[in-house]
Parts: sequence; C-alpha cells; structure tokens
Amino acid sequence: MSHLNDSRARVMEFWRACELFSPPSLPRVDPRDEREPVFRVQAGALLPWEAGHPLQRRRIRPNMTWRYIVYGGVFQLERVRLLLEKVFGPDPENFDRAPQGASALFAMLVTEEGRPLLGAWEFSSAAWAAGRTVSPGHRDPAWLRGFDVAAGRVGAAGEELVAALEHDTRAAELRDEGVCVGRPLRQDDLRALMKLTADRFGVEEVLAPDGLLVKCVQVSRRREHDDDGSTDFLNSFIVQDLERVASAVRAGAYGAALDTYLRIPEPSRVDVRKEPQVVLDHVAPEQVPAGRWPQGPGLPLALSQQFAVNTIMSELAPRAGLFAVNGPPGTGKTTMLRDLIAANVVERALRLSRLPSTEAAFRGEMRWQTGDFRRVVSLWREELTGFEMVVTSANNGAVENVTTEIPGEKAIDALWRGEAAYFDDVASRVLGEPAWGLVAAKLGRKSYRMEFVSKAWYGTADEPGLRMSFETWQDTTTEPWATAVESFTLAYERVQALRSERATAHDALRDMPVQQRIITRATAQITAAEDRLTTLRTEFDDAKRLEGTAREEITARKRSRQEHQQFQPSLVTALFTLGKASREWHAQDRALAGDVQSAEHALGTATARLERLRQAAAQISHERDSRRAELHNARSRLAEIQSRLAVQQERLGRFFPDERWWTDEKHRESQTLWTDEAWNHARTDLFVEALRLHQAFLRAEARRMRRSLQAAMDVVTGDVPAGVPEEAVRAAWQSLFFLVPVVSTTFASFDRVFAHLTREALGWLFIDEAGQAAPQLAAGAIWRSRRVVAVGDPLQLEPVVTLPFAAQQALRRTFGVQEEHWLPGRTSVQQLADHTNAYGTYLPGEDAPVWVGAPLRVHRRCDEPMFGISNTIAYDGLMVYGKITEAPVELPESVWIDVVGAGSSGHWIPEEGAALERILTRLARDKVAPEDIFVISPFRDVVRGMQQVARRFPGVEAGTVHTAQGKEAKVVVLVLGGDPQRPGAKAWAAMRPNLLNVAVSRAKRRLYVIGDRASWSTQRYFNVLARDLPKLVLPPESPTYSDR
Repeated sequence: MSHLNDSRARVMEFWRACELFSPPSLPRVDPRDEREPVFRVQAGALLPWEAGHPLQRRRIRPNMTWRYIVYGGVFQLERVRLLLEKVFGPDPENFDRAPQGASALFAMLVTEEGRPLLGAWEFSSAAWAAGRTVSPGHRDPAWLRGFDVAAGRVGAAGEELVAALEHDTRAAELRDEGVCVGRPLRQDDLRALMKLTADRFGVEEVLAPDGLLVKCVQVSRRREHDDDGSTDFLNSFIVQDLERVASAVRAGAYGAALDTYLRIPEPSRVDVRKEPQVVLDHVAPEQVPAGRWPQGPGLPLALSQQFAVNTIMSELAPRAGLFAVNGPPGTGKTTMLRDLIAANVVERALRLSRLPSTEAAFRGEMRWQTGDFRRVVSLWREELTGFEMVVTSANNGAVENVTTEIPGEKAIDALWRGEAAYFDDVASRVLGEPAWGLVAAKLGRKSYRMEFVSKAWYGTADEPGLRMSFETWQDTTTEPWATAVESFTLAYERVQALRSERATAHDALRDMPVQQRIITRATAQITAAEDRLTTLRTEFDDAKRLEGTAREEITARKRSRQEHQQFQPSLVTALFTLGKASREWHAQDRALAGDVQSAEHALGTATARLERLRQAAAQISHERDSRRAELHNARSRLAEIQSRLAVQQERLGRFFPDERWWTDEKHRESQTLWTDEAWNHARTDLFVEALRLHQAFLRAEARRMRRSLQAAMDVVTGDVPAGVPEEAVRAAWQSLFFLVPVVSTTFASFDRVFAHLTREALGWLFIDEAGQAAPQLAAGAIWRSRRVVAVGDPLQLEPVVTLPFAAQQALRRTFGVQEEHWLPGRTSVQQLADHTNAYGTYLPGEDAPVWVGAPLRVHRRCDEPMFGISNTIAYDGLMVYGKITEAPVELPESVWIDVVGAGSSGHWIPEEGAALERILTRLARDKVAPEDIFVISPFRDVVRGMQQVARRFPGVEAGTVHTAQGKEAKVVVLVLGGDPQRPGAKAWAAMRPNLLNVAVSRAKRRLYVIGDRASWSTQRYFNVLARDLPKLVLPPESPTYSDR
C-alpha cells in the first residue's frame, strides 16, 4: 500500500464520516396520498395494518397488496446540529439555515399482515454517530468506527424482541419459502424497539426520539416479501459506496479519472483567453468530431463550445481521465453535451462498419440463472465498448431535464425529424410526449427503472414493447446489413472529404505565418550576407595589396642575397685575413637568407589570408544564394497560400478566421470556425446514418440482442443474483447502452443502479450542475467511469452542506486529512475538477484569482441589463453577448422597485408583499402567462410570504433562489426582504456573487427587484444591481408599477 493511496483513502473515509451525519429527511406526513400515504402514529392509535385503521377501507387492485415502511424513533435533525455546534462551535456564516426535517432511529419493512421482514432493517447512522459524539467523544480514535457492528447487534436484539412465536404456522410457512418474518407487530412492540435502539445508541436524552411514521406502499403480491432496499433511504445514499471506494483506493484499484480527481498538484495550465493560437489548434478541422447533433446546420456551436467538445474527444476518448467545463448561465451546456453524445454514437458506428460481419461484434457468451429463467449475455469485442454514457447530478431536476430534453421532438431541427427517427414510437411512450428517438433513458430511482422497462421493453397488448420487435426481427428477413454499412460509409466519406478541404485551409492558415517568418528571416539573412560580402571585398583588396608587397619584398631580398653571393671572399683572401673575411661574409649571407625566409613567411601569411577571404566570400555567396532561393520559394508559397485562403474565405465566409479573429476577443468568441452549413449538414447526416446502422445491427443480431437486452432489463430492475460475475453484468449494460446511448441517474441512486459495476466499468460520465454537488457525492460515480466530464459553475449556487463547518474540520483532523482542499463546506465537484484541468482561465476570487476549466463564453439567454449584471459581478467580463434578437415584449423595462418597510416578520417585509401583488396583477393584465413568471428570494421567510401572495395567481412559481437554479423564465421578480434588525443577513447574501448571479440570470426578458434600495445597495454586488437598474417608487395611489 503506497502512502499516496493511503492518504487518498483517508479522504474517502473523511467524506464518509461527514455523510454519517447527513441523512435525508423522512417522507412528509400525508395520510390522503392515494398511492403512498404516510401516517404519523400517535401513542395508543391503530397501526395501518391493523383492522379498523382507515387504510384498510381503501381499495387496491387484486394483484396488489400493501407493504409498510415503519420509521421508529423519529427525531428532529436540528437536534443533531445543535449537538455538533455544542461540541465544535456554530457556523457563523449561515443566516438562512434550511430546516433540516426529521429522521428516525430505524426503518423496517412490514408485510401486509404486520409482520417485520427480518433482515430488512436499517438503523440510523446519524443517531449512532450522535451517540458516539456524546460518548466516547470525538477525541477517541475510534469515534466513528464500528457502525455496522453496532447496528448488527441492535438488529439481532431487535429480532429477538419481535420473533415469531413457537406455534406460528404462518411464519413457518414463509420460512419454508425462504422468507424470515417476525410476529404481527403492535405499537407496544415498536415502542420497545425504539427504546432498545435509543438505549444501545445512547441517544435517549440528546435526540429525544419518540415519533412513529408509517409509509404505506402498494406492491405486487409476488414481490410482497422482497427486500427492495426501501429502508436504505434512512441514511445518506452514499455512505456504503464511499466505504467501498475507500477500500479500492487503498488497494490501488482505481483508474485515471478518480486519480485525477484526487490530485492536488496543479497541472501545467493554458489560459484560453490569452492563447488564441492554442484555441485555433484545438478547433482545427482535424479535431472536429465526425458526428453532430441534428440541430439546424446554420446553428453551429460557439467557439468555446467547439473547443470543449474537440478537446474532450481528442484527449479523453483515446484514453481515460477527467475534464472540466465551466458553464456560466445561458452558455449552452446541454448543447455541448448533445454533440459529445453524437460524437460517441458515430465513433461506435464507424467501428461497427469496419467489422467483417455482425457476428464479429461478439467474443463469447455468459449465463446466469434468475429464478426459473436462464439469462444469456453476449460479450462485446473490446473496441465496441467504452461508449456507455451516463448523465448524473446531485440535482434530480437537472438529470431529468437532460434526459427528457434530449429525446424530445424539439431537441432536433425539423429538417431531420423524419430522417432521424430512432424507435420514436417507443421513445414517445417512455417520455410521455412526442419524441424523435430512444436515445436517453431516465433511470435512477427504482420506480423510474421499473417504468422504463415496462414501457420500453414489455409494452402492452395494444402498444408492444421492444421485446416483441426483437422476436419479430429474429424470425423475419430484414434489410441487409451491407446496405446500411454502405450508406454509413458514403456519409462518412462525404464528411471526411469536406473535412479535408477545410483542413487544407487550416493547414495553409497555420503555414502562412511560417512562410512570413521565413521571408522575414531570409530577407534579413540576405541583407546581412550582402553586408558581409561588402566588408570581405574591402578586406580582400587589402589582403591582395599586402600579398603583392610581400612578393616584391621576396624578390628584393633574393636579389640582395644573390648580389652578396657574387662577392664571396676567395681562398687567398680568407687565408690572408686569417678567415675573418670569410666569417664576415657568411654571417651577412645568413642574415640575408633570414631576410628571404621572413619575406617568404610574410607572403605565405598574406596568401593564406587571401585564400581564407576568398573561401569565406564563396561560402557567404552560397548561403546568400540559398537564402535567395528560400525567399523565392517562400514568396511563391505565401502567394499560393494567400490565393487559396482567399478562395476559402470567400467560400466559408464567417466560418473563416479573419484578421479581427486575432485581435478582437468578442469577435473571436462569436465567430465559429470551419463548421459551415455544408459540413454541419454532412456531419448531421452521418449521425442519422449512425443511428440507422445501429438499428440495422439490432435487426441483424436480433436473437443475440434480445437475449442480452432481456438480461439487461433484469439488471435495470435489480433482479440479478448477487454472485453473477461483473463481466456478465457489464456486458448486459453495454447491450442496453448500445440500444439507448445515454441513461441518467442522480448520485444518490448511482450505486443502486450500477450495483454490480466497479472500477472503470462505464465509458463516459457527464456530471451536470457539478458546482452544486459536494465533492464526496461524485466519488463512486467517478470510480466506476473511465472518462468524466464535469460541467458546472462555481459562481452559481454552491453545495448545500448541513454539517457545521467546525464539525467538518474536526472530522478532517480525526481522519488524518491534512489539506482543507477536501472540506465539503469549502469546495464542490466542479472546483476539484477545475483544479486539475490544463485548459481554462482565471476569474476573480475572494482572496486570489480562481482557475476554472474550459469556459463556455457565449451567453444566449438574458437580455440586458441582466446579462451585464451577471457578467460584471461574477465573470469579470468572461461572457460574450450572443443572444439572437427577439421580438420586443410589451412590458415595462426592468427596474428596482424601492420599498422601505415599517417593520418585518423575520426577513418578510409586508410592504414588499404588497408591491409584489401589484406587480403580479399588472403582469396578469399584460397577458404574461403564469408559467413565464418566477418569484424568488434569498430567504425562506420571504418565500413563505411570497407563496401566500402567489396563491392568488395560479401557476406563478415562488421559491428560494436555490430552487430556481437550472431554470429560466421570461420574467423574474426578486423580492429581497431582509430583517432590518439583522444586517448580517444582507451581508450573508452578498458574501459571494453566486446567489445574486443565479437570481439575475434566470430572467430572459425582464427583472423586477423589490427591496430597500438604500440598505441593499451598500452591499457588494448589489451595488452593481442598483447601478444598472433604474429606481422606481410605486405611488401609493397608483394601481400599476408602470406609470413612470
């Protein structure tokens, strides 16, 4: 075990501990609910399964029966928070604390007869952890270890309390059928279980558990005794999964995506706002995926969207990892995701088209037994896997929006609605409204999964499902596979031909500055060579003169010596002078010989210098001539490039990068490159052909696919034995993803939906609204995925974390996690993903600039002034206005309606409520549809008051700013409120730009703000709101707000 893996595993354990204290709330009491009534059982009252209870008079279908989920020992979660604040200190930053609801000590399944299903119990981790916080206390090293053991012991003691009596024949019958039950329960039994659990957990005093809730659910009789996991919802949905992932991480059994997510060192970063050449390279035609979503060919992705799609597909698709996309409001996150989906569908189709036969798609089979049924799953070739796409989020609405929007008829352009039909009849039945294709399925909670299987696979006698289609196909002759391959191949070749044309232009565009640099360099080198040659000529002339002088000197010296040698003394003279004359002559001769030698050396030196200068001149002349040839070629190449680019610019128009593209940032972001209408049309045609190829494959392999998909339906509904090998379950999922490319689920349901899957079993994970998700929520989903794309915005709403910050810090220290980087109260899935992204930009932060992943920049939702306010307070001008001009609306302009209240009820100011009523009255008179109006506020006190007003205007939605995240409306009314006696509340709302950013950016056409302008405009960010919105004071006598 490495130190790195151990430290990362401790992060998982820390997150798990945080989740122990963060259970979901119990279901709301509602005895009148027709399908799933929830009763609060008072002391001494009848239980719902007992004769005489009102539930027993309700009629249900003959094949159905009641089953009960009993929540025993109900306690208020506020008590857990108060305990933690008492031990660790309060959170000073929370001025609008969410009501935390209630939980219970245990939940148990009870049959129609009132018998508990033994073993189908769940005990509260929050209650146990609260008891451990009291004793032995948080300083004990084993403070939060041992929940499963403790719960097991309480469960065993509880089963003894409610065990069936010795002569209980009904219990014996069920035991023979493999079902273990206790005796029929009375309220005394449940009260005894509540006391037992409270005593064992040590929470009788600190939590004061007392209440008893019973949720009544209709189930089919054949599933009456199944443990469907209903009681799991007592605790955090991800506690067990975090434990599972922690063990895998400690053993090193995790892949690149989770490795990246848990990485602290920053990668080498590229600021896309400062590096347009990098952007140009990443949107090159070679980088654009072959397939495209069927939206209008004249509606290409914005530059930043195309950058994100191309980079994700080029860097993640061939391998594995994590990529972050920053999605400010209205910048087209779903649009980007659609093109990623299309890219994957086309890539899988391309691999299919290259198979020698449809049978070659498989490499064998695996089998398992489910009850009386044998399931057979075909195993896919490795290269046809890895395309499984899952959309997930902490926000149930976000994932539902994506997977209900994608198949909807409006999701594709009318041009392709008939052409692109992909099991559209089944898709429409599943969606409940007109759909174009079965390309996405909403799974997640058990009811969604059952509904999908029922509607898509089984159908009804009048509307048969896909199972019947496959049975028909396997017995009939279908359209030849070869024909579908040929059509797809022709469409692919068309896309590639158009790509090649644009790639040539892009290559030329990249080559142009290269040639310009060559021309500049060669011209400078030629000039330098000419200058050097001029200098060499001067030096050569000097050297030539010196050589001539040296030759003359040699001639003179030799002549002097020759003359001297004519006068050599005779023998007589030498004898007469006793040798003196001879000696003197020889001495002079040697001197003259030396003079000759010196002159010869000087000549050699001069000649050598002359030769060196001659060679240098020849070399420089050669280099000059080479540069001249290079200059000529570069000029010719540049002229050719310019000519070719002029043709391409004429052909591509606004899809070609002009000079302004490099110098004008707003122009650059608004101008999409290369993906003109012709190429987009061909790429969309290819996506349509890819879907047809998938359909042709399903028909050609109907027998294999029917069996595999039947097994997949068992997997989806949870009817798979525990011992089935993961490889078999994975193959079943891969078959479903072949039929339906995208499925969705929340983080809460992820490990239940994909219960049998482990490390990197899924191809793609798209995390939507990642800025709203606490970091621990995504760990299990990322662990199961090879490639992860986190899409969100840390400058919109942040994760809601109910655990006090001081308690988070204590837990962090307890588990030996050194870095505050991992605190749920200080980060999000998006922030962790952004941190690891190589491509992005910096935005202003509270203390230092904040790095965000590849930003989507073109905003197409809001009119001014909403766009400008959002762009100023949150994004430092990052967004570029790109909204298509709409017809003007006959409504008063956006304003700040200044209201100064005389008093307040909490944060609710009655005078603001009166102003709201007048606004809604005017909007109704102006024929604004109620569903086009959002009324929002930062504070829940205000929301309660707004809802009272909104009831008089049916259809108008009123809620907190948090409930508006991910939504938009034609008109938004922001009611600020704010208790004048609690000025810190306004400071809380203005602590960061997130809350106001979300509020403002929900409004497409108009924003009306109601509040005390003087007090709110002193707050950070709200001063920009006041600057950009005109002030309006409603006259007391005026019935409207438009008389200005």
